[in-house]
Amino acid sequence: MDSDSVKILSETDPDDHVTLRGDVGSGLLFVHQTEWQRRLLRRYGSLCLLDANYRTTRFALPLFFLCVRTNVDYIVVASFVTQNEDSGSIAEALQMIQTWTTEWTPTSFMVDMCEAEINAINAVFPRKLRR
Repeated sequence: MDSDSVKILSETDPDDHVTLRGDVGSGLLFVHQTEWQRRLLRRYGSLCLLDANYRTTRFALPLFFLCVRTNVDYIVVASFVTQNEDSGSIAEALQMIQTWTTEWTPTSFMVDMCEAEINAINAVFPRKLRR
């Protein structure tokens, strides 16, 4: 995905949010969320699942899915790709999603036993989560 593709995505539906950064110093960050996904995150986002997929493409970049349990099934409510799987990169993406979905107030997260994910969640949502 390049900046032209991001521009096309942004122009196709202006209510959707998409960000692409590819700085050498800051690393790659791609975050995407539609208006429909934001609505579901506001409604069902008290319990969230953060799941990363690895090596599903020829590039070794982690692809993260933020999911919620709706009245029907588990639904992806945002996705992001980071160059590095560190707490700073994950926290930056979560902070961006939180900025886009201001009414989102999670109380719990379910994650793999990944310290980077746990530290990122605790950094973005201090004292808001049940332990």
